[in-house]
Amino acid sequence: MLPSSLLITRRRRDRIKPVYVELNQENLSVAHLIIQTYTDHLGKKKFELNEALSGLEDLGYDYRFLRGLSILLNRKCLLESKTTLDPFKIRKHVFKITHKHGFPTTPNARQNILHQSATELGITIETLENTLYSDLENELILKDIESISPQSLLSWYNLSLTQTLLFYSTELTFTVTGNWQRIFRQIKWLGLIYIIRKRDEEYEIKVDGPTSLFKLNRRYGTSLAKLLPTILQCQDWSVKAKIFRQKRERRLLNLELDSHKQGKYFASVEIPAKEVYDSLVEQDFAKRFNLLDTGWTLTREPSPIPVGRHVMLPDFLFKKNKLKIYLEIVGFWTPQYLQNKIKKLELINNIDLVVAVDKNLACQKLEKLRAKLRIIYYQRKVPLKPILLYLQEKENLLVKEQIRFLRTIPFSIQKPVIDIKELANQLDVLKAAVKEILKERQIPGYVRLGDILIRQSKLTEIKKRLDAQLEERELNLTEASQIINDTGGLNSTFILDILGFKIEWAGIDPRSTKITLKEKGRKKRF
Repeated sequence: MLPSSLLITRRRRDRIKPVYVELNQENLSVAHLIIQTYTDHLGKKKFELNEALSGLEDLGYDYRFLRGLSILLNRKCLLESKTTLDPFKIRKHVFKITHKHGFPTTPNARQNILHQSATELGITIETLENTLYSDLENELILKDIESISPQSLLSWYNLSLTQTLLFYSTELTFTVTGNWQRIFRQIKWLGLIYIIRKRDEEYEIKVDGPTSLFKLNRRYGTSLAKLLPTILQCQDWSVKAKIFRQKRERRLLNLELDSHKQGKYFASVEIPAKEVYDSLVEQDFAKRFNLLDTGWTLTREPSPIPVGRHVMLPDFLFKKNKLKIYLEIVGFWTPQYLQNKIKKLELINNIDLVVAVDKNLACQKLEKLRAKLRIIYYQRKVPLKPILLYLQEKENLLVKEQIRFLRTIPFSIQKPVIDIKELANQLDVLKAAVKEILKERQIPGYVRLGDILIRQSKLTEIKKRLDAQLEERELNLTEASQIINDTGGLNSTFILDILGFKIEWAGIDPRSTKITLKEKGRKKRF
């Protein structure tokens, strides 16, 4: 983004567009020259760099173009003060002496003030003069500059021109294909009110902000400008905006851009991915939920939900097996926003949605949605307990349904040893459903050891190997576990117990244990 004084635009009737620079060899050479000027002034003061840049304006280019590139490069510079002393304290001391002796009108009077100040501070006059204004920008030293290519600099310049023009926008409408999750996330993060319509494979988004509902506000234009880079990363995009450039004109101008005509000007723009939350309420909820071992996967801002002709992007999705439960947090609103939100919620069908509403913003209009949605009120933070209870309720219903299904099908297990969780995944059901059905049914040829199913022939093989080793020498738990694992078994202690072995502990180290047979005559359990 650039100062408005450097904005270059072209107007025709009621249309306005930025004057973009082509990424041709001539402009690339200019960008390279400016980048090289910065590199050549590493270790030098900023005012020396500024003097060199001023000389480049004599090359015949629009000074707004050159200064725009320079402002962008300044944001990649690391400037530092050369002195270790505090310039503010030095100035304060000098001004105090000046106030006492009066403003110096001759070189000798000035020198006397500096000499007295340096003496009292315990430094040399040269050090004092070098420190006096060393914190001012022009006195700072250019220590480093982040690398950037001429192509990226020109694309960044074109992007900044567009963003600067959008500072004056009162409305932004755009269509995109692809990248919509990041776009919706950015819209919500910027606190913008939005309406989304789906047209074939595209989404048309109209963005509006709370302040613009009442008056034109430049700060709102800034938020719209920040949205632009994410839009430009889509495969295909088109942008339309209403621009209110001059107050005295009282006229809205139209800005229209699309990827086919203007996309080439932003070819090298790179936007790093950022994981951000719309609010501290959402961030706090996600953090607390993810600390729990619920077995549910929590996804931020999942795929949009079709709602009539529009779509809705919930804040979270809870997913477990075939269960999908959405969560929408309503934490701020304007009358228009709330009206649009209620309309969308009323149109939702066959979607399991929990709506968490801030108590301070709640209204009776939401209560009528209880018949089709689960509504939870919160204060300061979204409570976990009612949500966890709702998830458990839905999970229990699914488990009962899956148990009825499992009763109708045979189990086919190929592996000699299998975990119940793995078996549940193969059957595409929840682990709890498999555990319940195993209480009713035994799998022919298999023995259940906790959450493990092991083939009886595999147990016999393990038993033979353990007996053979015990005939030769003593075994400890580490050695016995290795034999079981090598034979394809799992859960060593369970297997040792069911095979009639016991573990005699002589300490906490498994190597100090002793594996022996249990009492003779005790019946084996397999």
